[in-house]
Amino acid sequence: MAFSLKQANTLIVDDFQGMRTMLRDFVRLMGITQISTAGNGKDALNQLASTKFDVVICDYNLGPGANGQQVLEEAKLRNLVGVSTIWVMVTAEKTTDMVMGAAEVKPDDYLLKPINQVLLQSRLEKLIARKQSLGVVEAAIRAKDFGAAIGHCDQLLKDKAINTQEILRIKSDLMLTLGDYAAAKLLFESVLAMRNIAWAKTGLGKVLYYTQDHAGAAVLFEQVLQDNPMYVEAADWLAKAFEAMGELVKAEQVLLNAVNMSPNSPVRQKNLGDTAFKNGSLDVAQTALEKTIKISEFSTHKNPAVYASLAEVFGEKNSPIEALNVLKQIKTDFKFNSSAALQSAAAESRIYQKMGQADKAQAALASAEQLVEQLADKISPELLVEVAKSQLKLGQKDKACSLLGRVIKNNHENTALARQIEAVFASENLAQEGNALVNASRQEVIDINNQGVTLAKQGDFEQGMKLLRSAVQQLPGSEAVIINLAGLLIGQMSKTGYKDALGAETLALLEHVHELNPANKKYYAYMQVLNRLQRG
Repeated sequence: MAFSLKQANTLIVDDFQGMRTMLRDFVRLMGITQISTAGNGKDALNQLASTKFDVVICDYNLGPGANGQQVLEEAKLRNLVGVSTIWVMVTAEKTTDMVMGAAEVKPDDYLLKPINQVLLQSRLEKLIARKQSLGVVEAAIRAKDFGAAIGHCDQLLKDKAINTQEILRIKSDLMLTLGDYAAAKLLFESVLAMRNIAWAKTGLGKVLYYTQDHAGAAVLFEQVLQDNPMYVEAADWLAKAFEAMGELVKAEQVLLNAVNMSPNSPVRQKNLGDTAFKNGSLDVAQTALEKTIKISEFSTHKNPAVYASLAEVFGEKNSPIEALNVLKQIKTDFKFNSSAALQSAAAESRIYQKMGQADKAQAALASAEQLVEQLADKISPELLVEVAKSQLKLGQKDKACSLLGRVIKNNHENTALARQIEAVFASENLAQEGNALVNASRQEVIDINNQGVTLAKQGDFEQGMKLLRSAVQQLPGSEAVIINLAGLLIGQMSKTGYKDALGAETLALLEHVHELNPANKKYYAYMQVLNRLQRG
């Protein structure tokens, strides 16, 4: 259906009333009648959460609180804007740091002040022409029907839509989300056969990374950066590939180069801080983590784990007072946050132990362990590893092994987490014991999964489901076990027809997996099959 600029529901975001009024008058002169305004980032996000806007015109500097880059980033993370939404960033600033940071969150256009109505209208009309066909794709994505969204993309490509590159990128992202790496690989290769495009080569590198060819992925990411040094997304992925190969020094250098070009990404700064700490580059780690805290202040990326990491850096630099001051800041910045309190207590115990204050170290650890009991399965595996590190430091090896064994069983396919746990044991001169624990815990879950799958293949779905239901009760945080049980239930219904009780159980399992890991590839694929079974 044709969609004109006059029909666009428009949000104007600027901290200056005069600028809001001017922009509102501009869009009124274009014939737009549905106009809302917001004076800060918080107000903008509240309005985006309650209303679907077709066009957002947002200033970069919004006064105290979140800036325009952070508002757009959070809006995307919370799915408040979709592929058909037009987002225009407006600013008077021209600094490289700001321009690179804003560009990374991919607004549809970027306008430097001063602007006038003719320029704004010209840009919006071009964007409307490009975006109006994507409404049906966005509707399917919001319904989590990614197969239908890909189908709509194919139809638009068949109809020779003017925004071919954008549609191909959306389609490739959907394929990666579904874990259809073979199809994504063909798409990226077909694009690259016509032209060497950075996003397509980076996408092909992602396919290799996800399919465990980290060396091949690194080669492609390096090629992208050689041709496009400012394409920092490829740098982030190159660092991930190097880390997966255990080449942490190379990963650190790549991240250092990337933050020099674009320093306002809290995720990149944190990755640099964590990688530098592993390499013993304590000054680099301190600078990166302090920068992360600063630029995350009003961002969705504000995280107590960064404070705890910075405290650990100070601990390694024999600056325990600075470390404890950082941990005090957690209690101020994350009041009434139990996970933050746990993060602080676990780190505190190690700092006090390093200071030789055994009583305070033990008291902090006891507080951490109490919070573990209270939070139950609401704790991230990384945070449980922090608690276990403290237990090992205080000589409580049995407790640490029990906790880490549980972490591995609930995350047995997470190779990065396994490496982290092995490094914890190695740091305490227990490398062999750590490797044995990781391998034994992994194998236990693999055996259970294999047994369940074997029973299903033999047609004994009932016994397979019984086995995996029992395993889910024992391992409520295991994505693999939960998703395999969901797969067995779907397989049963595919043979015998949809049953309300089994359908409800499957849906609950899938939603639990999505809660544990929103990026789980099988979640979306299984949801599509479940919806199809329910429709009959």
